[in-house]
Amino acid sequence: MGRAVNQVGAGRWMKPAAAILGLGMLTACGGLGEQTSNLVSTVTSGGQGPIEVSPDAFAAPVYCPPIRLKRNTHLIIRYERGRENDPQGLLYQVILEDFARSCKAEGGDQTRVKIGVSGDVTPGPAWQGGEVIVPVRITATGDGDTALFSESINIPVTLGAGAPSETWTLIEDKFTIARNQPGQIEVGFETNSRGRR
Repeated sequence: MGRAVNQVGAGRWMKPAAAILGLGMLTACGGLGEQTSNLVSTVTSGGQGPIEVSPDAFAAPVYCPPIRLKRNTHLIIRYERGRENDPQGLLYQVILEDFARSCKAEGGDQTRVKIGVSGDVTPGPAWQGGEVIVPVRITATGDGDTALFSESINIPVTLGAGAPSETWTLIEDKFTIARNQPGQIEVGFETNSRGRR
């Protein structure tokens, strides 16, 4: 007797995938209605409701040009006029410390490049307080040093006399290049800029 019951019980249970498929077909036919539809949704998502998957998850990765610091452009030192190289005549010192980039596909054939740059401004003994302009140059070149984009961006930093170092940060995402465009991104201070107080 027990054996017969076990056989009947085994026949009533199907594999989970087959059961879900069967419930889905019944729902499509209107056989079980909304209650079954909710059950299918609960079973297929592990009881957490519908799972939305972004199409971007299946997109090919976007090529992002490497980024580097342009040689000899990471430091600005400003002195009072006529007191160059005198430690007591130092107005301020600006350093570029960190930089990074990220890319994402845009439209059918473009890549948007987001660039972040940061560093510190430190006042010297001769600094009386005011605004320091940090001039950052961002450049991208392609094959054969073809210019893809190049822009100088001024970052104002308010610095008090005798104050501790102030951190400055630039985050810019207005740059676009052709999709999968090989190249190189360089960041650094504008070498022909003298800054101002």
